[in-house]
Amino acid sequence: MNVAVIGAGPSGSAAAIALARMGAAVTIYERERWPRVKACGDGITPTSIAELDRLGIALPGRRRFPATVVGGPGGGAFRAPWPVGAADGTTMPRRDFDDVLVRAAVAAGATFLDATTVTACAADGTLTIRSRSGAVDRQAHDVVLLAEGATGGLAATLGFPAHDGRLAAYRGYVDTARDLDPAYQVHYARAINPGYAWIFPVDTRRANVGVCVVRRDDVRAQLARWIATDPTARTELAGATGLAEGKGGVIPIGRAQRVARRVFALGDAAGVADPLSAEGISQALGTARLAVAALRDFGGDTARAGAAYVASVRGYDTNNREALRMRQLFAWLADPMVAIARRRPRFARFVVASGYFPKHDASWFFGTFANL
Repeated sequence: MNVAVIGAGPSGSAAAIALARMGAAVTIYERERWPRVKACGDGITPTSIAELDRLGIALPGRRRFPATVVGGPGGGAFRAPWPVGAADGTTMPRRDFDDVLVRAAVAAGATFLDATTVTACAADGTLTIRSRSGAVDRQAHDVVLLAEGATGGLAATLGFPAHDGRLAAYRGYVDTARDLDPAYQVHYARAINPGYAWIFPVDTRRANVGVCVVRRDDVRAQLARWIATDPTARTELAGATGLAEGKGGVIPIGRAQRVARRVFALGDAAGVADPLSAEGISQALGTARLAVAALRDFGGDTARAGAAYVASVRGYDTNNREALRMRQLFAWLADPMVAIARRRPRFARFVVASGYFPKHDASWFFGTFANL
């Protein structure tokens, strides 16, 4: 099987690793020069760790974050560990994380071409490619895995409808005067409601700090204002030297189509990021796993493989519907949730799990609402 992967992010590289190990001829086309910087919170959640374990990928120098802190607009907060049996979360800059996966794909036998742009993609698997030298070539592939991320335009040329919605985010790095709390921190502040701010330590005194909002407002200004004026931010980021390496991006949510004949959309191109947490790495890795499973089960029959993949990805649509409902609770009822979670450890774990783990049915929403 001759497979083209468009994009070297987590979904594309994970699929390339698995397919190359199966003996497929895999080529990864990445438009950026490698390695590249990516706007991201740098959080690698327990669900992502589980997906990496399935691939046999261990993150070098992994720091463990055994708990999450959730803060409400009123200033209260609670701490909760991950659900029993889940791995601890970690953080790693996306430049490094994505490079780990690319190197594993190359080690498995995949060909990696960076600074190489796919300018056109046909549903029959034919690609028009412009190399780093400027040369233009056409290549035919049995299967194309479209992992072009949030801003690629190839899906539209294939007739894929637009994403159902988008979130906006902006992040940067701050260095603090004291050791950071070794936990994920998510704060639902009034200044960025509906949305949240985060603090994810990437080193003892260095944190990835950002905001994620529903409306496409000036997210850079919102982050600067939160860091400067929010009491929690001023306490947790005491002595911060200012925001460095600021970068923004969008997170696409939902998509009605994921397959066009021989082309399978993965990760952000498939619109599977969680609308509540905006987490997309575990979903990217998950769609890669599901696409590989469909291709493995049906071999060269791309029609049946495509149908199997589409059916298997529907679980993310269920998650998205539940996450949208949960987002309404988090946006408007955060303070009561925090107050109850501080008194009830089981509910605190439930709230944390609702943000970072797949939501398969309405029990998440009604369970939270019942506690409220």
